[in-house]
Amino acid sequence: MRERTGLDACNCFATRQAARHITRLYERHLADIHLTAAQFSILFVLEEKPLASMAQLADFLVMDRTTLLRAVRPLERDGLITAKRGAGDGDPRQMAFLLTATGRDKLKKAMVRWAAAQSQFESQVGAARAARLRKDLLFLEVDASV
Repeated sequence: MRERTGLDACNCFATRQAARHITRLYERHLADIHLTAAQFSILFVLEEKPLASMAQLADFLVMDRTTLLRAVRPLERDGLITAKRGAGDGDPRQMAFLLTATGRDKLKKAMVRWAAAQSQFESQVGAARAARLRKDLLFLEVDASV
């Protein structure tokens, strides 16, 4: 356990610390199939929302486009997703992304590891507490522009 500091009263600090710990847990489970937690999320979203544009993905995942692009490039390079111009809303300037068959296979393997990470997290914090945390965190939508 780390030493407590005055930052423990800071919501941002506490949330970022928790996010880092949780991300590490999930990435340990995903490491052997060479996916980051962000890349897993992208594959998962594209399974549910084929032909999502860069803007739609960034908005849904609450990621800036630069960070999203860094996560998408290796997925394209490895043949897990493909980009199509104008496929989403018809705008020829917009890129839309689609899972490939290889991407669906990778996602299927990743889901097994994700389930193991979920199970480990829930065994450490308790299933009811994990459900409350998810509900509370997904409820948050803070307007950073204020």
